[in-house]
Amino acid sequence: MDLKSLKFKILNGSIARRVLLRCFMAALAFSIIPLLQILSGSDPITFNTVASNGCGVISGYSNPYMFLDRFIYPIVGSLESVQCKENANLTINVVKELMGLKMLSNDAHALCVGEGSASSVYALREVGFDNVCGVYRHPFFSLKHRKFVYKLDYEDNSFDFVFSRDLDKVSVPAVLVLEIERVLKPGGVGAMLVGVSSSSPNSLIRSAAPVSSILKTSSIVHVDHVNGFTLVVFKKKIEAASYFEQFHLPADCQSLRNNEPFMQFLEPLVEEKPIGFEKNIVYLPKFMDVASKKRLVYIDVGAGEHLNSSVKSWFLPSYPVDHRAFNVYFVDHNTSVMLSYVKRPGITFVYHPDLAGRNDKANPEVFEDLDPYAGDEGFDFHLWFKETVRYADFVVLKMNAGEVELRFLMELFKSGTICFVDELFLRCLDRADAKDAVSGSCMDLFKSLRNSGVFVHQWWED
Repeated sequence: MDLKSLKFKILNGSIARRVLLRCFMAALAFSIIPLLQILSGSDPITFNTVASNGCGVISGYSNPYMFLDRFIYPIVGSLESVQCKENANLTINVVKELMGLKMLSNDAHALCVGEGSASSVYALREVGFDNVCGVYRHPFFSLKHRKFVYKLDYEDNSFDFVFSRDLDKVSVPAVLVLEIERVLKPGGVGAMLVGVSSSSPNSLIRSAAPVSSILKTSSIVHVDHVNGFTLVVFKKKIEAASYFEQFHLPADCQSLRNNEPFMQFLEPLVEEKPIGFEKNIVYLPKFMDVASKKRLVYIDVGAGEHLNSSVKSWFLPSYPVDHRAFNVYFVDHNTSVMLSYVKRPGITFVYHPDLAGRNDKANPEVFEDLDPYAGDEGFDFHLWFKETVRYADFVVLKMNAGEVELRFLMELFKSGTICFVDELFLRCLDRADAKDAVSGSCMDLFKSLRNSGVFVHQWWED
């Protein structure tokens, strides 16, 4: 048999059929297996970067299947490119609205979930977001136009902002809402576009109701019309008991490091004012030599409320350091009360206008507002504090747990300036009319501060 006849037999005979059949089965296996995994909800596609034009092409996503990577996604991506600019503009309008309401800043760690996430990531980066990523499951793999819901492959409390327009597209909307809520940090914001909006105010309420009924640890904070959709925004609640622990303080946080051996000796927290409570307080100078510090600094925020003609009333009579050795700062809004102390040696009066409108009741809602504090008249108390005290100082801070003071305390943690504070005296009452008892939010506040390493005492007014 000549060579030409042999080639003809191979190509037209049983050998050729077997080879072609095996090739076909192999190709089918390589394509169907990952497709089934995606349809079953086990293989979400995540991406951290998008192409420079932001439309139609996604780079940096995790996908182990070459067949999908080389053939399927490019085809589907080209189909989506028509809607890219619309999705990007929609995302920008949502973000601008939230930033205008001071619910969002571009330093937030953001996540985009669902259809159009590639263009949403691109849009967020265009408006200044540096830390943003996305996760989606492409509509090419929809089943009867209803996507399977997948769990987000992120840890709890991972993001400051999560955006999605997939609520009307998934098979189980509740799972999507709860997953977004789960990955949000306490105080984080979730934004979802729901259905088609109408001009009726009742339509906003109806659109928000399905999301509101699902949320477990969040509450609806804003509903509005955006580009023909209804925007539903919710905010994850902050537990006061664990709020301060979420902040990652510097490794060289001097005050917390120095105080750590002595935290075990702090007086126990109590719910009712004990008789002679000053005698039960374990003061920090009992354990350390404060004379080695460059300066002794005492800052009393809201001092005007409890000052009278006796100097002893504004500083602890039983404090184991002569109060005359301190550089004293009275911070208050009431100039008439403080005027007599301005010219006394070692005493400086700091005018803080916003203390005039504060609420001395412990308010957990304050923990939900993480924006840096600055007074209405331009006085930035946190900036003043950083410019006044130094690591070399021994700093004693005393204040009420009113709204203004708690904002300041949060900013100390957020910026790491809490490391300047050696000892804290905090007066906290859950009710404005309560004088001798604390519970609930106040007790949680004290526990959170101590768990964070702050040498804090309960302070009671006589």
